[in-house]
Amino acid sequence: MGDASIADARWRGSALASAAVLALLLLATGASGRTSALSASGDTNWLSFGNTINENRYSPLTQITPSNASQLGRVFTFDLNKIVPGIKKGQQSYPIVVDGMVFVTSGDDQVFAVNGTTGASIWHYAPDNVATFKNYGIVANRGLTYCDGKLFLLTLDMTIVSLNPANGQQLQRVPIARDVPGAYANYGYSETSAPVCWDHTLIVGAAGSDYGVRGFVMAYNTSNLSPAWANPFWTIPPTGTEWRSKAIFVGGGTNWTPETVDTTTNTLYFGTAAPAPAYYPSLRPGNDARVDSLVAVDLKTGKLKWWQQQMSFNEWAYDTSQPPMVYTAKVGGKTQRIVSVATMEGVWFAYNAKTGAPIWQRVKVLDNVEHPNLKPGKPVAVYPSSLGGLNYSPASFDPQTGYVYNAASETASALEQQTPTQEQAQQLLLGSTFLGLANGDFGQFLENGWKDYGSISAIDVATGKRVWKFQTPQPERGGVTTTAGGVGFAGGGDGNMRAFDAKTGKVLWTFQTGFQIASGPSVYSVNGTEYVAITVGGTTTSSNGGTQASQLQVFALGGGQTQSPGPTNLTTLQREAVNTTHAPASRHVAHATRRLKAARSAGPARVSVGGPVLIKAWDPNTDNTQGVEGRVTFAGKPVAGARMSIDGWVAPATDKNGLFTYPADDTMPDRHVVKVVGVTGAKIDGRRLTATQQRELLAAKTGISVGYSVGNVAVKSGAEGTIVVSGRISYGKNQAPHPVQLLSYELTGTVTDSSGNPVKGAIVTTRTNDHKFWTFSRPTGANGRYTSYLVSTDEEGDNPVPMSVAVAVGANSFSQTTTDFINFSELKSATLNIQLPSAPGTTLTSSALTPQPMPGAFYQGLLVGVVGGRGRVIKPLRATWPDRNGRFELVLPASARGLTAKFWEAQRQFFSAKGTNAGGTVDPAVYPKTLPSNAPQGLVTVKLG
Repeated sequence: MGDASIADARWRGSALASAAVLALLLLATGASGRTSALSASGDTNWLSFGNTINENRYSPLTQITPSNASQLGRVFTFDLNKIVPGIKKGQQSYPIVVDGMVFVTSGDDQVFAVNGTTGASIWHYAPDNVATFKNYGIVANRGLTYCDGKLFLLTLDMTIVSLNPANGQQLQRVPIARDVPGAYANYGYSETSAPVCWDHTLIVGAAGSDYGVRGFVMAYNTSNLSPAWANPFWTIPPTGTEWRSKAIFVGGGTNWTPETVDTTTNTLYFGTAAPAPAYYPSLRPGNDARVDSLVAVDLKTGKLKWWQQQMSFNEWAYDTSQPPMVYTAKVGGKTQRIVSVATMEGVWFAYNAKTGAPIWQRVKVLDNVEHPNLKPGKPVAVYPSSLGGLNYSPASFDPQTGYVYNAASETASALEQQTPTQEQAQQLLLGSTFLGLANGDFGQFLENGWKDYGSISAIDVATGKRVWKFQTPQPERGGVTTTAGGVGFAGGGDGNMRAFDAKTGKVLWTFQTGFQIASGPSVYSVNGTEYVAITVGGTTTSSNGGTQASQLQVFALGGGQTQSPGPTNLTTLQREAVNTTHAPASRHVAHATRRLKAARSAGPARVSVGGPVLIKAWDPNTDNTQGVEGRVTFAGKPVAGARMSIDGWVAPATDKNGLFTYPADDTMPDRHVVKVVGVTGAKIDGRRLTATQQRELLAAKTGISVGYSVGNVAVKSGAEGTIVVSGRISYGKNQAPHPVQLLSYELTGTVTDSSGNPVKGAIVTTRTNDHKFWTFSRPTGANGRYTSYLVSTDEEGDNPVPMSVAVAVGANSFSQTTTDFINFSELKSATLNIQLPSAPGTTLTSSALTPQPMPGAFYQGLLVGVVGGRGRVIKPLRATWPDRNGRFELVLPASARGLTAKFWEAQRQFFSAKGTNAGGTVDPAVYPKTLPSNAPQGLVTVKLG
């Protein structure tokens, strides 16, 4: 299904033969869990985003050299729209290659397998809910990784997919929120990056800093996508604490580009994004620890090794988002292991890979790095813009030259900060994308005649100096690739593919692909021929909005010389109006071994754990965990060799004393479910277990509770025999947790077909017209009813708020035209009944969509309660939410008098038509009938009367 215009038939081969060879060669995996760069057939692969896990984007191939690069030509063009007509255009996918088969993705998470020599289509995969992605505000996917004989894909709605590379069959699809609390798309998270893999471990981060989410990195076992780490590595403190205390929206620090592994030390490196709100630092005072930083953790455990912050005060939305690189090089004549990264600010840093000690800092990559402080009511010229510098554009390291190569966007913008009055008018809640910017076109404040452009440059690691640089007509987004042949490759925003001399920077060859390029080249070989693959089609942030196509183009020596017409929409760009600190990290982790508490069990099998663990203030220089010891016994005797699962993470087998340890996150309330999941090989007194012992042990379970301290508890008699219990919850140095607060608004209604019958399985999407936030409902039930968050506000401050509405049913999407919208009342919940057109894919008619405002909103708060005998919830007659000092009160029925009760805590999300506030009365409907499995319990014991 490649481009019919390909002239040279010698490039064509058998797609079926290629698939057959792949099926055999996929079996050849090494100890790392990856096929080697050199396949069994002698072909050279490109297995992940940066080729190798060190992200160096370097190929050992030597066929293409500075002397013959001018003979390069296009071998084939694979057009995704010819396979799936109407597929979302625009391309950021970085191709990977496994034994002659090229794998690329579309922006809406579809995967295509392509014969790497002919361009023939082999198979195509689409997620079963792909229709919902047509309605997202951000639609991007930067590719896959290959590991342990599988392809791994991250989807926009926060899931991990594993695929069979031979036929595209979905093997598994796992929601990330299963193991990362709160990691839902409706909270602002999304997946746009390629994952990485090493040593049978898959590593994922997520996007979403603009929406104030909490950044994280998490590891999974490639065999079954179970958690490989006991906890996610959270990059910033929990919501409502530390510098995030002013609003739900304050947050950020996501890791939204591929991570890097130093295989010599099993160290994982990743960069973190800017804090939110981006342009208003008064809402997040201080250095905002661990945002805009390079972080090093242990790949096996997720434990912190060190971190370095590249920008401690950031009001220009600059991220440390370029994938780091790790390599060995000489500095001052001494060979050392180095990790380096460039930032959106346009500067480059190099650190000692083991210790994090700085080697080179703030080496300029851009010509203009000038960003004065923003001012309310006055435009300020900023170089680069928040889309400029080194965005997701990956670098390359060439061990032959010792140079680091960067492809940069040399851009500018004029920013005007909102005034305090404007800031106070914003309601900072989930999806309210307050950025702190006033609106307007301030282009006249830029340098006279300024036009955004691109550049490619080389830095000598030995000296920390830039050795050469050349400019390109449009900003560079996709990054650089170098080869052992002494040639570098990069695709530009002007649509040109370029080859350059890696030593001198001389441009050796250009080829017009026809569309903007916003991805990087991948280099591979098949049957002795070297190929260079790149996707073209651009992004909405490419030069003048390059989303005109979605193609894979492949080049080789002797390929076709006919070039495409250049992009037709490259007018002069409209600029978007939109001190380094060293923070060495302590490696010491608090380890709390507590008195073990036996789990309730009808038989002799017991799992006992320490606890409860009391929440502490988040510390950026530690892992923020406490080691909790547990023990497995049978009839009082220790069980050695039992495998324990804690929230899905499997701990090392119990020792001879039946002991295991779990590193519990001590910064947020939770209850971690502990159970025995493996007894094969387990022993008691050196003897293997009987079938009865195995059965009883596999039924034993308990939980590790992490909660706020409950203090100042008082019990007194109330009216009509009731019991009044009061107290205070706190953490750290007498701090109170964030009180109950407004979370978002609700959209609800029914979806019917053209005949008025309820539609089952429909997903309703709403999106603000500034494309800054979107939410989608759960699939409708048999009655056609749906419920969703409603973000009835936008950064423009509109009232009413113009929004787009769409409905996905299976593979069909019903949406409004791109210029159409309906109005919602600002900051109000609404009902909206939707009747679908009779023909699939027909646009929704705005006149038939009439939302009606309704009272109420979603709230989130920490509920405090007690359980009595046998763990039953004692439902209070009246209760208050903890106030801003953490004080609460429960009025219990007289029937509870004399009971010994234990406190529990639970984060609750609920809809209330009446509203609520800190210290206010709790709606009785919010109290659960039974205790949620993740609610911390047994925190304090109290006698009731």
